[in-house]
Amino acid sequence: MHTIELNACAKINLSLDITGRREDGYHTVDMVMQSVSLCDRVRITLNNTGVVRLTCSKPHIPTDIRNTAYKAARYYLDAAGLHYGADIYIEKKIPDQAGMGGGSADAAAVLRGLNVLCTEAEGEAPLNTAELLYIGMRIGADVPFCVLNGTHRCGGVGEILIPLAPMPKCGLVIVKPPVSVSTPEAYKQCDTKPDSGVRYTREMVRAIERRSLPDIAAKLGNRFDDALQIPEVRAIEAALLQAGAMNAVMTGSGSAVFGIFETKAAAEAAAAALDPALGEIFTAEPVSAQEAQL
Repeated sequence: MHTIELNACAKINLSLDITGRREDGYHTVDMVMQSVSLCDRVRITLNNTGVVRLTCSKPHIPTDIRNTAYKAARYYLDAAGLHYGADIYIEKKIPDQAGMGGGSADAAAVLRGLNVLCTEAEGEAPLNTAELLYIGMRIGADVPFCVLNGTHRCGGVGEILIPLAPMPKCGLVIVKPPVSVSTPEAYKQCDTKPDSGVRYTREMVRAIERRSLPDIAAKLGNRFDDALQIPEVRAIEAALLQAGAMNAVMTGSGSAVFGIFETKAAAEAAAAALDPALGEIFTAEPVSAQEAQL
């Protein structure tokens, strides 16, 4: 049967505002998300058994319905009404519990990959992009963004996506400290701490549209970073600034931190100079929607 391999790109939050809480308990957000070159690699092969089988390079990752990629395959095949199954292998590079959307990226890659494979097998696309986004929203709030990739302003609970100009080329250093953050717990802590009223996303959108890297760096901001005040995160931010970053901030609900550097070479030099005790250290670059599909 047909096989496809795709990149599942991580994301960073250039800005993140929490704007409210719905009656169903879900929080509403206004944020700018950006795909980056740090990615998992996902291999998908159609089979005729009707069974989804998932394996992963990291043994602690669940490979049943608890896994977003497994769930994506099952949801896709059910929605498309197809009798196929899928064998999926995920080579993990994106750190876990980092606020970088690793699970969401894997699920989105499975949705995109299965649609390509099933189009080849059936002669026409079983599902359109809107249907893929709807399935993605059922799996997780960040999955629709990871289906599209690139640079987007994201609202609602993450399902309202407005494309923005691509982020200018630059270098990124990403550090994942040993501590991890539970997203529900992070929201709970934000609910108990006063909101200063600061909103980052509107100014970030303006900086993005100006295509100004210094402005983008200056306007970085994250409500979770402000509210949680994680000591390890603060130490990484300080180390990145000392290493020459234009600015640094936590991504998502944490605990990974990224710093923006003018060039890829500057980012690589800074990463090499950082204390390994800070955590896992990665370098990356922003990628456009087109680049993320490769």
